[in-house]
Amino acid sequence: MIQLQTFRHEQFPPTLNWQAVSFMRVEWPFINGGMLRETYPAELSPVHFALVEDDLLLSYAAAFRMNLQHAGMEYDMACLGNVFTFPGARRRGYGRRVVDEATRHILAGSSDIAALFCDSDLEDFYKQSGWEPIHGSKTMLTGGGKPEVLDAVRMMLFISEKGRAGRHAFGTLPQHVPFPW
Repeated sequence: MIQLQTFRHEQFPPTLNWQAVSFMRVEWPFINGGMLRETYPAELSPVHFALVEDDLLLSYAAAFRMNLQHAGMEYDMACLGNVFTFPGARRRGYGRRVVDEATRHILAGSSDIAALFCDSDLEDFYKQSGWEPIHGSKTMLTGGGKPEVLDAVRMMLFISEKGRAGRHAFGTLPQHVPFPW
């Protein structure tokens, strides 16, 4: 029976972790030189959303939080990333289920905003879960020395009143992030 399960990082079963990490190493080999051992570092306290059949991982997403300085304000930002469905399980709504569950989790929390990064062909997929594309400003990666532009669509949720008040700044000013989760 297929089940959607949510795990705090310390509870994420090793069998599911290794399946998620294996997918990531193949799909995104540039992350950590392809030598990943976990989906996100434990210090980020990620929450894992796994659609599983017995101990077989079908689809996955993760969320974590960080503080973000933007336009002179500090925001509590939720981050959604590492979203995938194994190729043999695609086109069955599994990805939608994990993204919707992760989005509900984010909206139920206390973050001001939320962000994810995706290729342009996935923009409509995330819009169906309430995410808004931000096309008016660039995303700058600042974690590796000289800032560089991230070539991906930034999608956001404006959750709190503070977050909604900052919507214009996020749409017009560059957003600086330490890495593209």
